[in-house]
Amino acid sequence: MWNQFPDNDIFSDLSTLVDDLIHLGLQKSSLCSTTTTTTITSPTTSVVPSAEGEIQVEADEAITLLNFISSHFSVKPTKYGGRGCFADTDLAQGTIVHECSMPLSSTIARPFRKEVCESCFKFLHGKTLKFKLMSRMNNQYNSTSDSSLALYFCSQPCMDKFIALDIDDLYRESLLNVESLFIKSLNQCQYDLKREKQQEEAEIEAELKLENELKQAKDIELFISQKWKEAEINCQLQLSKLKSKQRKNFNNLIHLIPKINENEYMEIKYIIGILFQMYKRDNCENNKLSSSSSVSLSSLELQIFQLLQLNDIEKICKYPYLIHSYTNKIYKFLKISTLEKLQPYIIPSIIRSIIGKSLTNAFGIWSIDEPDGNKEFFGYSLYPSASFFNHSCNPNLIKIKKGAKIIFKLSKNIKKNEELCINYGNSINDDLEIRQKDLKEWFFDCLCERCVEEMNLKNAQK
Repeated sequence: MWNQFPDNDIFSDLSTLVDDLIHLGLQKSSLCSTTTTTTITSPTTSVVPSAEGEIQVEADEAITLLNFISSHFSVKPTKYGGRGCFADTDLAQGTIVHECSMPLSSTIARPFRKEVCESCFKFLHGKTLKFKLMSRMNNQYNSTSDSSLALYFCSQPCMDKFIALDIDDLYRESLLNVESLFIKSLNQCQYDLKREKQQEEAEIEAELKLENELKQAKDIELFISQKWKEAEINCQLQLSKLKSKQRKNFNNLIHLIPKINENEYMEIKYIIGILFQMYKRDNCENNKLSSSSSVSLSSLELQIFQLLQLNDIEKICKYPYLIHSYTNKIYKFLKISTLEKLQPYIIPSIIRSIIGKSLTNAFGIWSIDEPDGNKEFFGYSLYPSASFFNHSCNPNLIKIKKGAKIIFKLSKNIKKNEELCINYGNSINDDLEIRQKDLKEWFFDCLCERCVEEMNLKNAQK
């Protein structure tokens, strides 16, 4: 439990920023508040303020929502902490207990963006996919002459499905905008090696500075919250120096956009997917898609997304450089470059929540049936309603992927009230020590029946 006061030098930095805001006539209330809000709320969900002031889904609403996931199981607290899925009745082997027809959001690693279908994740063993969806915008956002600036699909039906789920090409153009900016950044570095070296040195220095501040912070949560707020304020300060007409000309903003690496590229595309779903939720009533079942499904998944656990503190403590990546690079990139319709959703609480909830809830997109037996990592996707299945080294559920669809099927008979578990990693056949080490990436010590039995056996042999 972190309950200490923040460091004095942090307050000093914040005071300087507040003075700048006062000078510019901007709001400072968000900076002065010490309350962290990381829950995204839906207009269709009842919410109440907690004792700490955080907006939360009302308990009864949350229970109803979680129990709507499947008729075969209920989501309940586990004896070891957190929540899990427990069978409502005796279930036979082979029973399909849950299906997710499509992810709430997904992202493909850049090296595979031409080889993995944007819609169904099909991989044609290194061949470039033939169906391309290019930008319809002939403006400054996608001015690059690179003909490869496109989204790639394995078939016309997959491309048509993507188009049908989009609204006014917003998702398409947002993703292509990220790709265009990434290409421009690479090109700039090619021709200005001195500048690239300076940027790399400055980034290393910023990472080390934040890492030292993190080590000295008495209240980790407050420290991280303040860094997010500082990122927002710094973006506002930079944008405020431009006149209104200058902001509308994208060429005036390019020099403000940070250079990102390929991991950050993936994260930004994933975040844009969630932001688009939020936009769709708030605007589909007046759109032709309002009667589509896919909108209803994504809206339900978005509500369930609110209930997922936030794990950014644990991740940042383990990898301190991420606080710089999240706030000074990913957030700044989104704030300055994202298309106007998504801008209302780009605030620290929302972006932090999206990142923090993906860390231990996303499902990897992997190759299958490779000739050498090795699997290739293509990216990741998020299915919130499937995120409540806990891990076991002796799972009773198997995951079956059919394109972007994911099916959860029982591999054995199950008794009523027995927990339904999947296998998180690829090391299920490894020794106890290797499994435990790999699973620490999910920030827990596995205490499944198999691990406990093997621990007891090992201790007895000492």
